[in-house]
Amino acid sequence: MKHACERISQLTSDALERKLSIVERFSMGFHFLLCSACEQYHENMRKLHQALQLQRERNSKNAKLPPDKREAITQTLQTLHTTRK
Repeated sequence: MKHACERISQLTSDALERKLSIVERFSMGFHFLLCSACEQYHENMRKLHQALQLQRERNSKNAKLPPDKREAITQTLQTLHTTRK
């Protein structure tokens, strides 16, 4: 991998975690004009990151215990509470 492509790969990763500076964004845009492989890599990583965030959000909304498990936990806590009195 060329040095410039390695730098763009790092910036692609950084862009998922923080806002890039104007110089960094310009550097990426200019590189994308010359290297469609890096542009495609950047776009794929962005889409993957968005999909993972959406899945995390869906999982957190659906993270409910089944009623039988909830009841078992409640009974265990009540038992612990009464035995410690």
